[in-house]
Amino acid sequence: MPNPPVTFPALFTPANAVAFTNVDGTAQTVSVDAPLPVAISGSVGTQAISAASLPLPTGAATAANQTATNTSLATISGQLPATLGQKPMAQSLPVTLASDTAALGVTVSNFPATQTVSAASLPLPAGAANAANQTATNTSLATISGQLPASIGTRASAASLSVSLASDTANLEPAAVAITGTTMPSGGTGLTGWLSAIYRSCSEGATLSGSVTSAAVVVSTSNNLYMGGSFHVTSAGTTCTITYEQSNDGTNWVTLPVLSAASPTAAPATTSTATGIYSYVSSAAFVRARVSTFTSGTVSVVLSQKQQVAPATGISLAAGSSGIGSVSVIGTTTVSGNVNTGTGFTDSTAALAAAGTFTGTGRANSAGQYAFFNATAFADQAGTLFIDQSLDTGATYQAVASQVVAAGGAANLSVRMCGTVGTATLYRVRYVNGATLQSTFRLSSSFSAS
Repeated sequence: MPNPPVTFPALFTPANAVAFTNVDGTAQTVSVDAPLPVAISGSVGTQAISAASLPLPTGAATAANQTATNTSLATISGQLPATLGQKPMAQSLPVTLASDTAALGVTVSNFPATQTVSAASLPLPAGAANAANQTATNTSLATISGQLPASIGTRASAASLSVSLASDTANLEPAAVAITGTTMPSGGTGLTGWLSAIYRSCSEGATLSGSVTSAAVVVSTSNNLYMGGSFHVTSAGTTCTITYEQSNDGTNWVTLPVLSAASPTAAPATTSTATGIYSYVSSAAFVRARVSTFTSGTVSVVLSQKQQVAPATGISLAAGSSGIGSVSVIGTTTVSGNVNTGTGFTDSTAALAAAGTFTGTGRANSAGQYAFFNATAFADQAGTLFIDQSLDTGATYQAVASQVVAAGGAANLSVRMCGTVGTATLYRVRYVNGATLQSTFRLSSSFSAS
């Protein structure tokens, strides 16, 4: 079925068809997939329909309108920040506050034109921050900053902030109370004085010096925490006598024995008349050196105190002929001196016959000065060495020690002394020869203290 000619737009004639003929003569049913072909008169073949040829409604999007829209969007995009978030003032959007609004209401007019916002045009409350107030604030902050250290931490005195203690505070502890019976050493005040006094007491020693030109005290000080020391007389004056004294109450004084440190055999003395160092040991609370007799000149003394001292009293035996007496030992000899020596005996040197026996003399530890009885034997033939003890003044003996002696050998025995000290307890040496006649025999014994 041929299609009628169609003219657009004036000669347009509606056409209705159920099917149409394809170019090969076959029938084609009209459907969504096979619409009715339309031909434009005056053209050859099929004419495409374009938006340019369609009657669009007023204001519809066109290429020209789209270009203008793109231009406007590009302008808006250029005025917006690249990302959301806080920005420096140069990158922020300018806004103008409403003239009749005290709050932060914002009206943007003439967007996207730039509107300048200034502090002068804002309705600020009285006393609000402004340029003038900010200047005064900066001045105050600069003053405060100049009074603070550049950084936190310890500083030298000149670079530190000064502070003042309360006028009614005597020390760093408002409620502190000093112990009774203790006074500040002379020359000290305040916390520093007490600390130096503590240091003096805890140190190894203390030194004090003085000089006088009359009969007066040269040096005097507390001896607490010290066990002794020495007085060094650097100037003795002319025919002057220095007396050394000690006291527990600082009022009643007694003599203090001293020793000349220059003499190895010096005896204790309580006075001196010459220069030198005089050592002392004392547990008293106070010590002093006093000129008891003055003729002329200057007497000068330096006192050194020590917490630990060697004994400085008594009589020295060094470099002298002094002795401590003599000790007598009862026995066959008397030993003088301070050494407790032993007593020895040669019991026999005569050879023994085969199976022969030698029995020594019973001896007593009458004075009790010995602790051991000893025996030694040598023989060219085998035998046995014995030590016998008697508790009944020699009536009967019992062997308390024995040792075999090899031919050509020796034996030594030692027993600790026991039993009643006196003549009733006796010790003796005894030797029994073997089956061969001896040629050489030596037998001895002794008492010893160790």
